[in-house]
Amino acid sequence: MRIPMAFRELSLRSKLIASYLVISALGGLAISFVGSWIVSKSIMQQAQRTAEHDLLTARAVLNQQLESLGRTVDLAAASMVMLQGASEDSLALRDFLDYLCRESGFDFLALTDPRGKVTLRVPEHSSVGDTVPPTGVVAAALSGTSAAAPEILSADRLQHEHPSLPAKARFQLLATPHAGPPTRSEERSGMVLMASAPVRDSLGRVRGALYGGTLLSRNLAIVDGIWDILYAGEQYRGQAVGTATIFQGDLRIATTVVTADGERALGTRVSEEVRAAVLDRGERWNDRAFVVRDWYFSAYEPIYDYDANIIGMLYVGLLEKQYTALRNRVIVSFLVVATIGFVAIMVISYFIVRSVTRPVAELVSATQDIAAGRFDCRLPPPAPDELGQLTASFSTMLGSLRTMKRDLETWGHTLEVKVQQRTDELVAMQARMAQAERLAALGMLSAGVAHEINNPLGGILALTALALEETADDDPRAPNLKEVVTQAQRCKEIVKGLLDFSRQSEMTPQHVNLDDVISSTLALIEHQASFFNIRVVRHISLEPALVLGDSSQLQQVFLNIIVNAVHAMDEQGTLTITSVRTEDGQVEVSVADTGRGIPPDQVDRVFDPFFTTQAGTGTGLGLAIAYGIIARHEGSITVESEVGRGSTFAVRLPVAPASSEIATMA
Repeated sequence: MRIPMAFRELSLRSKLIASYLVISALGGLAISFVGSWIVSKSIMQQAQRTAEHDLLTARAVLNQQLESLGRTVDLAAASMVMLQGASEDSLALRDFLDYLCRESGFDFLALTDPRGKVTLRVPEHSSVGDTVPPTGVVAAALSGTSAAAPEILSADRLQHEHPSLPAKARFQLLATPHAGPPTRSEERSGMVLMASAPVRDSLGRVRGALYGGTLLSRNLAIVDGIWDILYAGEQYRGQAVGTATIFQGDLRIATTVVTADGERALGTRVSEEVRAAVLDRGERWNDRAFVVRDWYFSAYEPIYDYDANIIGMLYVGLLEKQYTALRNRVIVSFLVVATIGFVAIMVISYFIVRSVTRPVAELVSATQDIAAGRFDCRLPPPAPDELGQLTASFSTMLGSLRTMKRDLETWGHTLEVKVQQRTDELVAMQARMAQAERLAALGMLSAGVAHEINNPLGGILALTALALEETADDDPRAPNLKEVVTQAQRCKEIVKGLLDFSRQSEMTPQHVNLDDVISSTLALIEHQASFFNIRVVRHISLEPALVLGDSSQLQQVFLNIIVNAVHAMDEQGTLTITSVRTEDGQVEVSVADTGRGIPPDQVDRVFDPFFTTQAGTGTGLGLAIAYGIIARHEGSITVESEVGRGSTFAVRLPVAPASSEIATMA
């Protein structure tokens, strides 16, 4: 196995301590991990087993309630004697059943004839004369067998049994996390604990059936009784640690589960995963489950009717986060103890190894000082062992290094002085050459222009001025001479513009923000008198308008365009400047004015040298110079104009790359 370079660079003492600590840490981590896993698994398994055991208790409570109803109905049926034509006993029989209904917790009791037709029903206000469907516990009683089981009664059947029951059984289905899509919006049928027994005459013949039932919908007494037996009001951070629920299908009809606002979660539904396992496949569910708003260690089992059809579920659950908190506390305690032990091992190891490696550390410290250039370090006294021999040899080497260091410093100082002298000479020579070249080029151009154009123009102006002085004001030639002077002056301005156009300097490309260039350009001219009646509107892109170019030349471009726009508006109107980043990787800056516009036949000529739409003013070189600058920046400049509505000049430049080797651009 290859040893990491970082480990090999450690001191001997550090290596010994690190090796021992790594072994201890790995062992401690492995033990901590395995121990934490075992503790966590044991706690969670115990919680799940507790939930399963609690479900057995809940089922026993429910069965006990059902058996109690069954025994009551059996005793009542055995004490009754059915005699045909004994109508004089009907009042006494009703009083007996009414007393039994109140004292035994039935929601209804009914007596049928052998064909299942109801002849007597309590409490009062219950109808008679209807025929009970030939299924379930009533059918078993009519066949001579006592029976007790949960059953689902329709809303009409509940209405017959007692008018108050349909309202109790009716639920609006509520949206519930993790539940499947609802197949209905409300539930109107109800789950009832039903008990029935045959009623026989003195000869043992079945003369009818006595049946009764307790509606489980909104019957909180049973689930609260289960909760009291199992959890006795125990809470975790204000929340009950356990819950119990009776489901009709996947709907909670009696539960101790509460919603976030503290209300019973009646009308909520079970998660789709649990519903598929318990209701569809008839399996028990013993696992984690999401219950309304929290995770619980849950146990579910199907509830069957007398005909072995799954009609609902019985559930108990333990709040998962109380066990998670317990697990975390145990694991943290375990890790704290392990950490304290590890720190103790680390401290003890440090002092043991330090006492062994201290001479080596002192020698290493001396070598580090020497490597850093500090040759005045002091070595520890040699010991009578191998390390002492190494120290003596090192002292000899140190003396040689000190001598070599003095020689190198002397030679290096001499070399540095000579290099600086040569560098200064080279810089001065380059500066002189560059200055000479610039002066020579400027001198040649200035001399040529002055000789070829300026001198003749100067002569024309001088002679014309003399002639104008000798001419009377009323002389017919005076206006012509004044026009000659004016046009000669115009020629001089054109020559000056031509010189500016021909003397385009090389660019110094750099990352330039066009928005900053426009702002600085506006700052130069916005306080001039011609700008006082101009309203400037700016629209700036959210992304910086960065290009690669020369900021001073770009400022000249926008200065020429803006000044032309102001003149086109006769110094009154709105100037709109917009900068956007186009989809093809360019930055577009448009300058729009509300001036008189450019005729269509002149739009294509605005960038020609000496062409101008400003009669009597300008040389016609401003836009030509701007066009040349933009072309050298590898961009484009266009114009759109409508007579009477204004013009829009658009400058497009490529976006500067994120990182670029900026070369000199001509």
